[in-house]
Amino acid sequence: MGIRSFLSLEDAGREDLREILDLARAHAEGRVGGTLAGKTVCLAFFEASTRTAVSFELAARRSGADVISLSEQGSAICKGESLVDTVVTLDSLGADALVLRHPAAGAAALASRHTSAPVINAGDGCGQHPTQALLDLYALSEAVGGFDELANRRVAVVGDVLHSRVARSVIPAFQKAGMEISLVAPRTLLPSDAGAWGLPVLPSVDDALDWGAEVLYALRLQKERMTGARIPSVGEYARYYGVSGRHLRGGALVMHPGPVNRGVEISGDVVLDAASLVPNQVAAGVAVRSAVLAVATGAVDRVAA
Repeated sequence: MGIRSFLSLEDAGREDLREILDLARAHAEGRVGGTLAGKTVCLAFFEASTRTAVSFELAARRSGADVISLSEQGSAICKGESLVDTVVTLDSLGADALVLRHPAAGAAALASRHTSAPVINAGDGCGQHPTQALLDLYALSEAVGGFDELANRRVAVVGDVLHSRVARSVIPAFQKAGMEISLVAPRTLLPSDAGAWGLPVLPSVDDALDWGAEVLYALRLQKERMTGARIPSVGEYARYYGVSGRHLRGGALVMHPGPVNRGVEISGDVVLDAASLVPNQVAAGVAVRSAVLAVATGAVDRVAA
């Protein structure tokens, strides 16, 4: 299959998504292993991360790779080195894959132009987060009985769409899986080009349930990225856009990419409720990212053999 970068899912088709999820399932069930033996994976995380960083490291190590971890404070970037120069250095040292998280949108695409190794976008500012969307598809498909069972289901993406790289990846991924999507957000937290998506915009979680949402995908309220007053208050936001126990009575499932602001996007009693797929999403991270690393480095050819 050859190496390929994972910068976004924009060019991925339905069958591409199915292939990756099938490979992730094979990893989860222990049917494949050692696919990255002899390879070096560099984890360059220049923005805070728990779930993504840990699951990528576990995925790489369990697949047999040598792992190098970089952070801004532990690299020459803190001395003023540019991202491009850092990437060129890693390429010269022979990294076989670069997993990059960066606060600037477009950083992963920039990095991919300066290395022969595949670049996996682990989140770039307000840009993209493709592996999050893949593990969301995996967790949800496992919950409803398989990938084909996602078709025609309705999901409401709730909250801070404007600042969310997750939304920009998960919306096209869900659409390619055949799902119907609505947005639930104040106008101040929608991108200016949201109208081009052609999705219904609803004013509250209650309205999303009236629309027929079977899945409530709550997004983190990213106050650290906001400029100016985007919402009247956190309490007012939670009143209309927070998911609480009463929203689960009709059987809706709840998802969130983490970290969760309890009592804001999701009430505390919902996070670990039986209807919550938040733990499932986290658990899916290692298997899905193992599959992505295998596809990115071309190791899937050996798996198929």
